[in-house]
Amino acid sequence: MREREADRRLDGRVSDARAPVEPGQRIASIDALRGLALIGILLMNIIVFGGSLDLETPFGAPDLASGDWRVWIVEQMLFEGAMRGLFSMLFGAGMLLFLRETREGAEPPGRSRLFLKRSGWLVVFGIINGTLLLWPGDILLVYGLAAFLMLPFARVRPKVLIGVAAGLLLFLSCWSAWETLGPPAEALTRTSPAYLAEQTARLGGYPQVLAFMSKTTFEWSVDIWLLWWVLEAAAFMLLGMALLRLGVLDGKASTRTYALLAVGGLAVALPLNAAETRAMWQAGGGRLAWTELTHQTGRLALTLAWMGLFHLAWRALPRILFAPLASLGRMALTGYLGQSVICALIFSGFGLGLWGRLGWPQLWLLIVPIMALEAAFAMLWLRAFRFGPVEWLWRSLTYGRLQPMRKSAVL
Repeated sequence: MREREADRRLDGRVSDARAPVEPGQRIASIDALRGLALIGILLMNIIVFGGSLDLETPFGAPDLASGDWRVWIVEQMLFEGAMRGLFSMLFGAGMLLFLRETREGAEPPGRSRLFLKRSGWLVVFGIINGTLLLWPGDILLVYGLAAFLMLPFARVRPKVLIGVAAGLLLFLSCWSAWETLGPPAEALTRTSPAYLAEQTARLGGYPQVLAFMSKTTFEWSVDIWLLWWVLEAAAFMLLGMALLRLGVLDGKASTRTYALLAVGGLAVALPLNAAETRAMWQAGGGRLAWTELTHQTGRLALTLAWMGLFHLAWRALPRILFAPLASLGRMALTGYLGQSVICALIFSGFGLGLWGRLGWPQLWLLIVPIMALEAAFAMLWLRAFRFGPVEWLWRSLTYGRLQPMRKSAVL
């Protein structure tokens, strides 16, 4: 009885430490915000799904007449790093909700062990995504590794969480700035040997694509920069934990607070991002030491602005409009891995073979049908089932037993 009483959730319900969260106990605004972040993740990733993994800017010199470069400007100004930051914050908040460690509850016995098991399986999903599902840009491996660092912070005060996150972001900014001081990499062109080798591999059959993506995933996973990505994810997870504790991330703050986040975030991010974008434009699109030093500040401000704008819209608009986003958010893991599968079928040689054939504007337009398909699937699936298919598998592996899947099974 004491164990169950110690496991009260934000809405006052009681749940077993050995069982996953019931759908009725979820926080709808967090689900919808996660759905928005999932769309933003594809907004950034589809450029690399449909083009070279090494291409950070469009081909050729910056040119306003180029649709690709115009998309690059919009990306740098409004989205770069922000959607990933939002996704990471939500993951950090999700860790606290899993641990039942919130402002109004304490962690029940045995929950930490389940959390570590859950994080280990996330690493496995990341490895699968980077190999069998053909996406070396996977973030699940990074999140799973970062999650192991988060457990000691589960009961730390928000001020400390924010302070540690700020220290990490400062360290990472200096690391990135230092990296730009080395000799610049040779610009990638459509005739570069590396590009031609990737083109041959990614437009081949599944075995050829699998071999190339698996090799790339391995090389990226043993590189020192994996540590950079893990620490960056950890910093934003800490911020997500703090914002949940403060009642900001879960929609409990005042409307004035969200307005301040939106206006203040944009007031910092837009001028800073504009200055960085202009400087990189003049440098041919390449990163500079000072833009790396300021990037995390602009990125964090933009992430908070998106959070504030979302919650203002959540309060002002009918909730039915957010139903597709909420469904996507409840099935974010399925949707994220689904993006890998869909894009592999669109761009790889064993699918439609569109790799390297679409410009950046066309790639962004392609996001609309992809996410509409995923949203429709999520809404239909959740009418009959409690969890998304991959979420169900993750929970079953975490708890060591098959979870009831159909809603009727728990009535």
